Amino acid sequence: MDSKRLALAFGISAAILIAWTLVFPPPKPAPRPAAPTKVAIATPSATALPTAGPGPATAPEPPATAAVSPVVASAPREVTVRNGLLRLTFSNRGGELVSAVLARHRGADGAPLELVRKDPPFAGRTLVYDPVDPFLARAAKALHETGVEEGPKEVVVRFRYREADGQGIVRTYTVGSGYLVGMKVEREGGAGRPAAVVLGPGIGNPSKEELGNRYTKPGSSVTLSASRAVARKAKDGLKEPVPVGTGLLAAGLEDNYFVSAFLPGARASVTLRPVSLTPPPGPAAAGEAAAAPAPLVETEVVASSQEVLETGLYFGPKDTEILRAVRPGMEKLIDYGWFAIVVAPLLWLLKQFHAAIPNWGVAIILATIVIKVVLFPLTWKQLVSMKKMSALQPKIEAIRLKWTPKLKSDPQARMKMNEETMALYRTEKVNPAGGCLPLLLQMPILIAFYNLLSHAIDLRHAPFALWIQDLSAKDPYYVTPILMTLTMWLQQQMMPATGDATTKRVMGFLPLVFGFMFKDMPSGLVLYWLVQNVLSIVQQLLLERYTDLGMRPKAKKA
Repeated sequence: MDSKRLALAFGISAAILIAWTLVFPPPKPAPRPAAPTKVAIATPSATALPTAGPGPATAPEPPATAAVSPVVASAPREVTVRNGLLRLTFSNRGGELVSAVLARHRGADGAPLELVRKDPPFAGRTLVYDPVDPFLARAAKALHETGVEEGPKEVVVRFRYREADGQGIVRTYTVGSGYLVGMKVEREGGAGRPAAVVLGPGIGNPSKEELGNRYTKPGSSVTLSASRAVARKAKDGLKEPVPVGTGLLAAGLEDNYFVSAFLPGARASVTLRPVSLTPPPGPAAAGEAAAAPAPLVETEVVASSQEVLETGLYFGPKDTEILRAVRPGMEKLIDYGWFAIVVAPLLWLLKQFHAAIPNWGVAIILATIVIKVVLFPLTWKQLVSMKKMSALQPKIEAIRLKWTPKLKSDPQARMKMNEETMALYRTEKVNPAGGCLPLLLQMPILIAFYNLLSHAIDLRHAPFALWIQDLSAKDPYYVTPILMTLTMWLQQQMMPATGDATTKRVMGFLPLVFGFMFKDMPSGLVLYWLVQNVLSIVQQLLLERYTDLGMRPKAKKA
């Protein structure tokens, strides 16, 4: 009887338990995140990067979803990758780049050049997430989970962050053997969410001398369109954001010799944006409060896309061959100015001499000799013209004395005097402007030399001899500008006298004017002009001794 009651009790209990389970099922456990797996990532292509659509400027906070396991690191971590050209250091706080060092180039202090600005208020502003929505603002400050995959030809660094509502972001850097680095940013947890990254502002850690040099422009923005058109803005040249759009070959920040740039895919959108930075206060004088520093107006570059942003990153020199190899057309980022057509053969000539004698100062001297020889026919015509003009000075002075008393009484006197003077030139077959032609031809070469020394990476920090250890910088002791002024004056004294007394007085001040203009110019440019003057003096002495400067009558044919 007791056994029957016990069996009945068990049956009723089982029935109640089964019914309860059917009516009130237990919640399913949240799925565990899959373990990360290694994937094969190809070396980033300079010409065909995967693309993604452009994202909106802002996006609303997405609705809450079922809770998942967050992905976040417990401690700060930095990862450094080297490839012989670059030394890149990434932080897991936001997955940003905190250091980009060029191993083969030196800064003003002699240490390897670092393109990422580390001084306040630039620190922590390179390749950060753009807070176009609240999630990206949080992700920029969050510690990402870090993974590193080392392959035979590349290193892949991956940062991942995810919140409990399912929103996440993954940033992947692919570092190969060159200056080009691949970057991919992927949004997780829904469609239509923007991925945006900010580059800049600023480039390098320039010295006070570099910042005070009016011939440099650290931090200027530059864009290169698919048509290879280049657009530049000064670092403080933006008043409001400028959407550049899609289809760019490159967009970034530059100085004279280096560039940090996005190489966006076809659908990635780029925007140039002004940003106001507040520098730290300087040291205060005793008993006085530190003055508030003026805000710095700089430019930052934003690359954005929907859900997935894939782009190349270039941190390196403005070298023609390197830029062209990275992406055809990028060599246009080198700004040689209006006379770029003269710079190309001039740089080629300098490289030929430098290959034979590895000193850029010697190469400039040898190139100057070649230029002087090539221009000698024009120089000869100039000297002949000046000699003829000198011989005509008594007749020209007689015409001037004839008409000068009539200048006040006769309104037509000056015109008649000029007509008689020009008639004399025609009769004597003298061109009064003939002496100016070689100087006019020298100006494009002079400007080309200046642009070459100011932008050619080969001549940056190139030493010559003695106190000149940087041909791209000014002479620290102003020795070469002084010598240039003296030789220019001596050359002027050796030329045949032309013009009236007023013209002679004005021309006498010309060497001083040139000396003042050239005192802060690159020493390589001053060296070029100095060698030109010395060669002209030697040339003039030889011509005066062995010729009559073309004044000898032509021999009559028998």
